[in-house]
Amino acid sequence: MDGNTIGLIIAGVLFAAPVAIIVGVVLVIRRKIKRFEKDSGLDLSMGNFIRDLKEADSSDSNPASLNGMDKIYLPKIHEEFPDFQLASVIPQVETVIKEYLNSIENKDTSSLKKLTISPSLVDRVESIIEDLRSRELSVYYDNVVIHRTVISEYVHENGMVIIRFQSAVGYLNFSQDEKGKLVSGSKEKTRETVYVVSYARVLDSELARQAGVTDVMGLNCPNCGAPLSSSSADKCLFCGTPFRNMSQDVFGWSFTDIKEKNRMTKKLY
Repeated sequence: MDGNTIGLIIAGVLFAAPVAIIVGVVLVIRRKIKRFEKDSGLDLSMGNFIRDLKEADSSDSNPASLNGMDKIYLPKIHEEFPDFQLASVIPQVETVIKEYLNSIENKDTSSLKKLTISPSLVDRVESIIEDLRSRELSVYYDNVVIHRTVISEYVHENGMVIIRFQSAVGYLNFSQDEKGKLVSGSKEKTRETVYVVSYARVLDSELARQAGVTDVMGLNCPNCGAPLSSSSADKCLFCGTPFRNMSQDVFGWSFTDIKEKNRMTKKLY
């Protein structure tokens, strides 16, 4: 075996060694990724990554994805509130969304006020309407379709329990000036987005007041308006009004917030 042959063999070994190490590292990483995908339920493959980018690029025309957590949170909700019926609440959530959009479009909150919502939410919509009037603009939500609604969060905070819902919503969203000139949005292209609606109930009115929450149903006696200190009370300490059913008479559920989930697409309102 001559010197050149020996040199080639040595060079081959020196080249093969790092390649083998790299291949080994890649295989280890792939095994760890597969294990993580199996444990978390996620798919991190490049094909799916590219697909997600394409979907994100065309998100305005496809129904938005939702962070559904019904299976996780619903048992906890039923444990605390056995009478809670998701099937009857979801239509209410979707009605609130539609009336929220209608109020902005019609510049009138009278229909919104008929729903079980907090005064602060009405005030926010009226602020939007006032802003539109000052700018001499009108916003339209045509062909509204709510594809799906799910529970996305369930929390206890500030003396309240809050269920947050996510709804995939599609509509034609555009604004016009007083002369009917298109200012923004599109009359042809459907925009798909997600709205987050908060459904809350007071458990401890004193904690709620300390946190600055003063407009949610259940903080005051429905008869005299006196402040209530606890959901365990069976009557008003000031006027003596008895509460037949605390969950319905005083500390009931109400819609306290609605907002469009942060997205890369520009929203009109």
